[in-house]
Amino acid sequence: MGNPDVPETMPSIVREFETVQLGDARLHQRVRAVVARLSVAPGESFPDSLKTEAELEGFYRLLGNQRVSYGALVQAHSEQTLERMAGHDTVRAVHDTTAVAFDGDGDGARKGLGPLNGKDTQGFLAHATLAVATDAINQPLGLLGLACWARKASALSKSPRKKNRTGSDYARVTDKESTRWLRQVEAAEQAVGDRTSLLHIMDREADAYPLLCAMVEQGHRFVVRMARDRNVSELAEDEEEALDDGARLRLSEALVELPIRLSREVVLTQRRAGPVPASKRAHPERSERSATLGVGARRIALRRPYYLPELAEELAVNVVLVQEIDTPAGEEPVAWVLATNEPVDTPDQIAAIVDHYRARWLIEEFFKALKTGCALETRQLESFRSLTNALALFAPIAWQMLLLRSLSRLEPNAPAERALNPTQLKLLHQHQPKKLPAQGATVVDALYAVAGLGGHLKRNGPPGWLTLARGMQTLLMLETGWNAAVANSAKTKGEM
Repeated sequence: MGNPDVPETMPSIVREFETVQLGDARLHQRVRAVVARLSVAPGESFPDSLKTEAELEGFYRLLGNQRVSYGALVQAHSEQTLERMAGHDTVRAVHDTTAVAFDGDGDGARKGLGPLNGKDTQGFLAHATLAVATDAINQPLGLLGLACWARKASALSKSPRKKNRTGSDYARVTDKESTRWLRQVEAAEQAVGDRTSLLHIMDREADAYPLLCAMVEQGHRFVVRMARDRNVSELAEDEEEALDDGARLRLSEALVELPIRLSREVVLTQRRAGPVPASKRAHPERSERSATLGVGARRIALRRPYYLPELAEELAVNVVLVQEIDTPAGEEPVAWVLATNEPVDTPDQIAAIVDHYRARWLIEEFFKALKTGCALETRQLESFRSLTNALALFAPIAWQMLLLRSLSRLEPNAPAERALNPTQLKLLHQHQPKKLPAQGATVVDALYAVAGLGGHLKRNGPPGWLTLARGMQTLLMLETGWNAAVANSAKTKGEM
């Protein structure tokens, strides 16, 4: 007799949890049943997604079960990600951290959560590693890893002197959050092994001398955007040793009048200013526009900070400078300084570094899919354990939505079959015939047809995550009903 909580036909996203290991077959079955329901309605509340009181009660018990951890759930999805990496010589491992925030009084209203920016919010931080192909469309392949933690309020964090700490003060802190970058790099490398070569992509927060040293010493490939105007040295001709002290200067000085090796025309997407002053400075508001980027590159030696005497005195890296040319009045110019150990000898190699870093936007979109499409920050769960377990269940659902939207942006004229299966396309044509033609449908046609199911009007521009999530919910419900009807028809014919 089958489990009444498990749908007759499960959506394909359930495959992401086929290998989950929780030490109990009943928990494994419960995970797959829950994901089947959630993937049909990712943006709905849990009571609306789960069909019966028994399902809802079982779901809450699952999230709070001591034997269930977000790490084990993500591990199962990561194993499927590794399968999708097969055949790729190089895969980008894109790293970033996001704050998952909830309203609260900041004093532990939800068990295990900690303070975030803003006195009325609490939550946790999630550091994800997203695998992205280096093909022409930057296909997202899924998560390679995820680490979550909550900050603890401390006397030091409340002290007005925190902002005045020196580099030496910070170097003596043993549990600083910045160590997560190297831990995730090493975890990803261990998981991938010799299957493929990873290229680690990181934003400015990863500009830390210990991290760069470790990746160079361990032979890990990387492209990291630099945030600091570091002390540097000119390299000697053999590029193994720095010149004498007289050649020392600041990074900004070393890049002055760097020859432009190539130029690129790119479209910059619209961006809203961040919610706090620091993020507003780092990511100022901008309008969508076309931009011309001038790119130069050179090899240089980064100087060790004085407060890290145990590390190598010099670190030779390649630096790529990306600057916007003729920035419109009132706009902040694009300006990136990228450190890498990839070659930059030719214009094509330099262009590849820029393309690798530009793929980083996919992890920001992944976080939006989690928070908006899957409504993670509106979930009424009361503990760190239950919230992080919910995040892990939603992660492959968010990846699936990201895949559809990314394909529509990066390869809009690709066949719709690249993103959706034949049954889904048949149902979309039936319910959205003006948006999805019966023949020659493209990925972008499929995106707008799915969004149309969610109430999107094409004149309103590209669909957002909420509309896309509603459309996916309707499509998956239609698909589940269709498959169940086909199964019942076959069963009836077999009994005749």
